[in-house]
Amino acid sequence: MKQARPLLGLAAASTLLASGLLSGCGVAGTGFSPGVAASVGDTDITVDRVDGLAASYCDAITPQLEGQVLPNSYLTSGVAGQLTLAAAAEQLAEENGVEPGAEYSGQVAQLESAVADLPEDQQEAVVEVESAGSLVSDLVVGVGRRLAEEQGLADASEEQVAQLGNEALAAWIDDHDVDVNPRYGVTLEGGQPVDTDTSTSVAVGDVATAAMAESPDAEYAATLPESQRCG
Repeated sequence: MKQARPLLGLAAASTLLASGLLSGCGVAGTGFSPGVAASVGDTDITVDRVDGLAASYCDAITPQLEGQVLPNSYLTSGVAGQLTLAAAAEQLAEENGVEPGAEYSGQVAQLESAVADLPEDQQEAVVEVESAGSLVSDLVVGVGRRLAEEQGLADASEEQVAQLGNEALAAWIDDHDVDVNPRYGVTLEGGQPVDTDTSTSVAVGDVATAAMAESPDAEYAATLPESQRCG
């Protein structure tokens, strides 16, 4: 098990890492209904939303890849993990009366300006995917400040505030039903998306091993049908 790398900006899109591709079917032996990518408390994230964002994001970053090809699976898992974490942070923040602050709004404004010339669906995908980290950070800090006030920590440092917020998010995830469809190969642990081998099969042979590699395998990606690759 290893910590999942966050989705990066357009300039570094070729280093995106994720795993798992959903088909929209229910997963045998799990509690997931067809079409559900993740359950976060009282919210379901749909397969259509994850796949749609990942596809539009792929279209947006393709020029940045400079000919490199990525398996779509390296995008879908990252999107699923980020959306799941953001949904958990939003529900925690709502319970504590906290809203996103300047960091998030500034990131959104910067992204909107950077992608203004892209088609609308690509604009929306880039903004949502690449602002997810700022959204979670803003909400976690806001919750941390609220908790510091409640605990009488008037002079709490930024580190203390961040720790309180991160601990609250991790506790919220532990206390609520937060599950990602195992086909994505990602779970939330300690308040962060973590790459997890949820497959029941064992990779045999060079092609199967390449499909499960930690980082994108260009040679393997080139063998995939066009519908299963980005770039």
